[in-house]
Amino acid sequence: MYGVFIKAILSGFMIAFGCIIYLMCPNKMVGALLFSFGLLTIVCRELYLFTGKIGYIRQVGIVNILLTILGNFVGTYIIGTTIQLTRLPIAESVSSVVSTKLNDSIPSLFILSIACGVMMYLAVDSYKKSRSWLFVILPVVIFILSGFEHSIANMCYFTLANVWEPRTFLLIGVMILGNAVGSWIMNLGTYFVKTDE
Repeated sequence: MYGVFIKAILSGFMIAFGCIIYLMCPNKMVGALLFSFGLLTIVCRELYLFTGKIGYIRQVGIVNILLTILGNFVGTYIIGTTIQLTRLPIAESVSSVVSTKLNDSIPSLFILSIACGVMMYLAVDSYKKSRSWLFVILPVVIFILSGFEHSIANMCYFTLANVWEPRTFLLIGVMILGNAVGSWIMNLGTYFVKTDE
């Protein structure tokens, strides 16, 4: 259990680093591509990221899922708060990213989170089956350029923007649920396809 929490914090670090490089890149395509380094590190080192584990909740267990969410939050919060003490010029770009999310409707955020959950499940499951980095990189680039909502990445963005308040926690909850639903849809779909075969 302690190991899961530590691995979840480290995953939070990796996602936060991905968020920062995305914010630093003037080119969105390059930023999205570099963001994928975070997930590549997570899957290669078998760390615990909520969006990578929730599709396997039966194997992982609800307690470990909850520990993963908490650890991911701690990791993104640590990096998000400490990076504000540096000279990195990300205030304007993070404000723009966060403003879009905070002004969106809950149904929209939920749907976009489901789509992200689908992409994240495909990234992790395809990597497990093929060990190809390409299957990790492409879904990440797709979800970022499409504007899908990744609950853990948004924890970092909200921390960088200093916008934690009751509504922000509510929105993160909606995104967590949406990411979970997207992953479960793909997991169930894969199961039924195998059963049919």
